[in-house]
Amino acid sequence: MFESERRAIREVFKLPRATMRESMILATIYAAQAITCTILLTIGYQHAKAPGLGWAVISAIIVLQPGIQASLAISISRILANIVGAIIAVAVARFAGDGTWQLILALTIIVFLCEALRLDMGLRAACVSAVIVMTFHETRIVMTSVDRSISVMIGSALAVIVQLAGSRLKQWFLGPPKQPDISST
Repeated sequence: MFESERRAIREVFKLPRATMRESMILATIYAAQAITCTILLTIGYQHAKAPGLGWAVISAIIVLQPGIQASLAISISRILANIVGAIIAVAVARFAGDGTWQLILALTIIVFLCEALRLDMGLRAACVSAVIVMTFHETRIVMTSVDRSISVMIGSALAVIVQLAGSRLKQWFLGPPKQPDISST
C-alpha cells in the first residue's frame, strides 16, 4: 500500500551528485547567486524607493535552478503567469468586487486560461498572484497588482542574469560538462 508514494518521496531526496566536492561547489554557487540577487535587489529597491522588494527577492530565489535552461523556463513561466493572474484578479475585483466568491471566480478563470495558454509550470503562481492581488491590498488594488507584477519580473530577470554568471563560475570550477561516451555502444 502507498508504494508509489514512498518511491516518489525517496526520489526527492536521492538527487544525483557525483561527489561531495561537486555538491559543495554547487551549494556554494547557489548560495552566492541567492545572496547576490538579494543584495542587488535590496540596493536597487532602496535607491528607487520602490515597493515590492520582498516579491522581487522571492521571485529571484524561486527562479534560481540548477541549470540555466530550467531557470529561464521558470522565469518566463512565472512572469507570464503573474501577468495572467494579476490581470484576471484586477478585472474581477474591478467589475465584481474582491470577496470570497469573486476570488473563486478569478481562480476558476485563471485555471482554465492557464490551461488554454499551456502555462502548466505557472499555474500555481498565477493563482497565488490572484490571491495576493485580491486579498493583500491596502487601498488601491490596481497599484498593488502592478507593484507586485513588476517586482516578480525584475526578480525573475535578475535571477536569470545571475544564473548565467553562476553557470560561468561552475564551468570555471568544474570544467565543461562531460559528454557521455557513446562510442562503446
